[in-house]
Amino acid sequence: GKSVLSGGLDALEFIGKTTMNVLAESDPGFKRTKTLMARTVSLSQLLREAKEKEKQRRAQQLTVERTAHYGLLFDEFQGLSHLEALEILSNESEAQIQSYLATLDEEQLEPVKKDLIAIKEIFLPKESDDEVLQAQKADMGEEFVSMLTELLFELHVAATPDKLNKARKKAHEWLEEASFSTPVDIEEKLKEKPGEHDEEKTGKEDKIDSDKTEVDKNKTVEEIYMLSIESLAEVTARCIEQLHKVAELILHGQEVEKTAQDQAKVLTNLTSAMCNEVSSLSKKFSDSLTAAGSSMKAEILNPIINCVLLEGCNSTTYIQDAFQLLLPVLQISHIHTSCPKAQE
Repeated sequence: GKSVLSGGLDALEFIGKTTMNVLAESDPGFKRTKTLMARTVSLSQLLREAKEKEKQRRAQQLTVERTAHYGLLFDEFQGLSHLEALEILSNESEAQIQSYLATLDEEQLEPVKKDLIAIKEIFLPKESDDEVLQAQKADMGEEFVSMLTELLFELHVAATPDKLNKARKKAHEWLEEASFSTPVDIEEKLKEKPGEHDEEKTGKEDKIDSDKTEVDKNKTVEEIYMLSIESLAEVTARCIEQLHKVAELILHGQEVEKTAQDQAKVLTNLTSAMCNEVSSLSKKFSDSLTAAGSSMKAEILNPIINCVLLEGCNSTTYIQDAFQLLLPVLQISHIHTSCPKAQE
């Protein structure tokens, strides 16, 4: 019976491994998803590796063209630098927490662990129904700016969202420009052309004009795509920069007037507002691409739109991961506040 059981488990393990390999080969994104879920490496390391691979690929190309690679642009806007700095602060805070807990006896440890767990529970993602999610993801417009400022003020840290607001404003200005560069104007001109052209115009000339119109449309789609990736990369980088600055101020700034639990609640709302804004941007850019490429074939346009939506989802994931890095920062801040001797 033992040998039969052992052999059966070996067979199941072999089948499982084979299935995973088949999935990985058929789905290029499976390996990346598996790696992210496993959390074997830091987020900044994954982004840096992706950026280096893209640099190597572009170095082999003879022509130099404007880049629309998210990783490269995210690094250009110092997103990687702030993410790495935030990871360092988080790791150092975690080490300090473990070092402090090791000095406590069982009676002293219990209330401290209770407080740390209470802070951690606030950081856990909350389940919400579809209607609430849709309401959260609704476009906030200029309310986002005032909400961001108000939330940072509630933290009682000297942080202002100037860079983030500037990046957001630029992204929305580009969206307005994109709305004026859709093929609507081109189609109106095409409607006027029959009256303007002579009857003697040949079918060959008609074909040239049609081809030119199609090139113009494709160019518009390409430009909107580049602007969308650049906007998402910049806004996400500024969000992570904002969270990094907040972490530094919590650790090394002025005396904290709010409890760590209250700060955690404010940071949760702040992160939610950032994620909603990024999601709204990706949706608006995808709508602009849909309008600009209305005459393009679905197999050409859909991958471009899906790429923008995917980077929008990735951006919210990066912001949420950066938010999770703040947990040890708030926990050690609480320890320093409740027990000043811990700073020694």
